[in-house]
Amino acid sequence: MIFIPLAVIALLISGYFYRSTRPELSGGRRRMLFALRSLSIFILLSLLISPVLHFKRRITEEPQILILRDNSLSMELMRNNQSKSELISAPLESLIHAFQNAGYTISEESFADGIRGERGNSLLVKSLQELGESADLTKLSGIVLASDGWLRDEDFGLISRLGIPIYAIADSFRYQNPDLMIRDVKTNRYAYRNENTLIQARIAAQNYRGPAKIHLWIEGTKAASRQITLEPSIEQLVDFEYRFDRTGFFNYHVELEALPEEQRLENNQMPGAVEVLSEKELIMFFSDAPGWDNKFILDAISGNPRWDLESYLIRDGMAYQGEQGQRLDAQSRPAVIVIINNGNLSLNPNLSSFIKDNLQRGCGFYYQGMPLMDLAAYLPLLPSNITNSYQGFIHLQPNALDFPMLNPLAEEQSKMPPVDYFYLTPAKNAQILATIANPQGSPAIGIKSQGESRVLGLSFLNLWRWQMQSDSGGYQKMMVNILTWLSNKAIGAYSAIYKNSYLQGEEVIIRLRAEDEIRSSDLDKNPLITIYDSEGNELRRDFMSRSGEEYVYHTNLTEVGEYHFEIQEPDQNQSSSGSFVISAMVAEERDFDFNLPLLNFIASQSNQGRIILLNQAQTFSPPPAKIVYQDQSRDFALYRRWYVIALFILSFCVELYFRRRWGLL
Repeated sequence: MIFIPLAVIALLISGYFYRSTRPELSGGRRRMLFALRSLSIFILLSLLISPVLHFKRRITEEPQILILRDNSLSMELMRNNQSKSELISAPLESLIHAFQNAGYTISEESFADGIRGERGNSLLVKSLQELGESADLTKLSGIVLASDGWLRDEDFGLISRLGIPIYAIADSFRYQNPDLMIRDVKTNRYAYRNENTLIQARIAAQNYRGPAKIHLWIEGTKAASRQITLEPSIEQLVDFEYRFDRTGFFNYHVELEALPEEQRLENNQMPGAVEVLSEKELIMFFSDAPGWDNKFILDAISGNPRWDLESYLIRDGMAYQGEQGQRLDAQSRPAVIVIINNGNLSLNPNLSSFIKDNLQRGCGFYYQGMPLMDLAAYLPLLPSNITNSYQGFIHLQPNALDFPMLNPLAEEQSKMPPVDYFYLTPAKNAQILATIANPQGSPAIGIKSQGESRVLGLSFLNLWRWQMQSDSGGYQKMMVNILTWLSNKAIGAYSAIYKNSYLQGEEVIIRLRAEDEIRSSDLDKNPLITIYDSEGNELRRDFMSRSGEEYVYHTNLTEVGEYHFEIQEPDQNQSSSGSFVISAMVAEERDFDFNLPLLNFIASQSNQGRIILLNQAQTFSPPPAKIVYQDQSRDFALYRRWYVIALFILSFCVELYFRRRWGLL
């Protein structure tokens, strides 16, 4: 070792200097100076050579098994004078001894609503996350889950990510008490006033064969009931047809009437929502001549089941269908009026008055081609002193991205063939979304709001050529989007879907349907939900998260009582609200038996996990523990340690002090 020669050299050098002194010092003083000089020289030589010390040690890591005991209220439910926790106690001890005999170390934790949470709920993933804050769970050799399996976590993805086996202890005995359940409820997102709306419920029964009653509730009122016959473990679809007599956004729920001996009731109902629109929207189409633009727009309208279509050809200011002149009914209420003008269109006073009356009441208006001065007050693009048409390309402006109906055009702008355009000028208060790629940058697409009416105008014809270049049907998609935007008076564009009642300890789930102006799911929002108690005190405030085509928020409220919530979109004028109650009945008190399907799922999601039934615990033989030996090394560089340098300075200064004091200097 390098330090031994350095120590010998330091002693020799110090011995040479202190073999004799003038004046002569006593033996004790000379030995003290000799020691200080030796220490200083030894440290100095060590720093000059800069050695690095290497320390090695071997660490033994014994494999560890975590015992997770479910401490929720459902574990105290009795069967034959014995609770579930007492029932699994002896088999669990057998498992613990088996793992210990195999060479594992054991650690134990209890959980319910987390490690330190209330007993009225069971959340396994939340508990594992809390344990992971203080320990590395991936180093565990396994987890023994002593639970009845009535876990209310939304997502068990953490189980597979941990990559360790989970041994779930369970009892295969099942109560014979019946249980009715609604697994799912489906309906279309939209319904139409005075038309039958189908609401379909998927239901099942356990330990029960016989009749049952199922009810449809809409806005707190019983709307329909059905008598059905159930078979155990066989799913059944039950259809309700309901005719809404008014428009709006309606929350509903389907409920199975509880049987006299039924004990689990929280799965007897399922909520949903539907937006009811007015009767199928009427779109009226006017043009001065047949053409391909007409055909493709009419095809887009005819292909949408929400719309009824009336198409007219204008000759000499009159509306014709075929060769028959038509006098339009003043009672007609179109949602959108479409006009294509190739340059020869004119309106007689009756037709002009009909269009203006509908625009004043809020009808949408799509105009393509040369504008009519008779409708100039409504149009975003107006004629100029140039009446000839020219060919050019369309160039979208940055503000076009704010209008989702133009997304297909933005995505396929490079495929757009030239169009035949007119030189037009923008109207006052019009917003230009696209221009023609000419030196003047003349307007191509403009929008304008006139009262409650939305108007979109195009300064060009022959947009249908795009349909020939598009593989994804972009032209038709954009036309449907535009007509939807012009007609959209949606009520449910930002609406909450929720249950009116929850059991104590049951997870509160609130969903939000958010749509843009073309009735597509808008998933770029940041809905902020706030929950208040009955006295108006704020209890929760958080952002909702995306879930499929909707937003969702999960929380747990332990206090019995009434609550209400508000959902708001920050910096936007969108909001939704609702109220619900937490009943005094605890959900955990209805979780009888062991939830074998969920326990099997958790064990299968883990790495080589399995279910261990109570009668298998005594014969269970875990794999032998594999002790891991890990060598750790540590480098110790003297020249980087401040206290070594400080010791050198101290010994040098002390020696210098005493040499001066004793007359050696």
